[in-house]
Amino acid sequence: MTDPTSAFRLDGRTALVTGVGPGIGAHVATAYATAGANVVLAARDGARITALATELTGRGLSVLAVPADVGREDDLGRLVTAAEAAFGAVDIVFNNAHANPAWTAQVGLAHGHARTSRPDKGPFDYTTADWQACLDINVLAPYRLAQAVVPGMKERGHGVLINVLSAAAFRPTLPVVPYGVTKSALHMLTRYLAKAAAPEVRVNALCPATISVDGEVWEGFRGNLATTPLGRPGRASEVVGTALYLASDASSFSTGQVVFVDGGRVNTA
Repeated sequence: MTDPTSAFRLDGRTALVTGVGPGIGAHVATAYATAGANVVLAARDGARITALATELTGRGLSVLAVPADVGREDDLGRLVTAAEAAFGAVDIVFNNAHANPAWTAQVGLAHGHARTSRPDKGPFDYTTADWQACLDINVLAPYRLAQAVVPGMKERGHGVLINVLSAAAFRPTLPVVPYGVTKSALHMLTRYLAKAAAPEVRVNALCPATISVDGEVWEGFRGNLATTPLGRPGRASEVVGTALYLASDASSFSTGQVVFVDGGRVNTA
């Protein structure tokens, strides 16, 4: 019998991971590299991704760090060019970068920032600039990356796009209005792209909720646990299995889907 775990290998493929912070992005990038992929790390924090690339290459893994702001169209073009120059083609895109102006800092639990940050704006306090930042990063960046890589994927006969959603895409979670609305748009974009890119390219989404780097409950997010049946935040490491499944041949008959890694928060509301 063929080893069923071999379907989860990514040998010879190139994965582009955006929004590589210390949480979900770093864990998924590490998993992809460990599964045999060439991995391109993208984030605005060049020092952070360079340090991660150095760590992983020191373990004999194939990793390239490319500092980039995916909300800028010229940065996206440079990112894809660098990936193709290094590894020949992009086979997998994991769209993890996000913008959420509801917070004083980009604090999302999975991104490892200040644990005591509080919402900085109410539902009616957002500016056009706030909305544009969410549109640029949460919607246009995944679309522009699809524009850049899907034609080549279709020509080669295979490819995978994975979009990271949020519980706020499926249920109103005040005060994160522009974030939730644009994540909801990303859900619909996932469905459109799945139909348009088939049959060669699969497009799915992963929806985490209340994920922390270390599983600790951070101040400002405790209220989320009241609507989470498992009663705790998830750890970034608990997203890895789903991310690997969606990127690999293990999910070869799945497209246009959302896989929830949220402790039951969305579908039991």
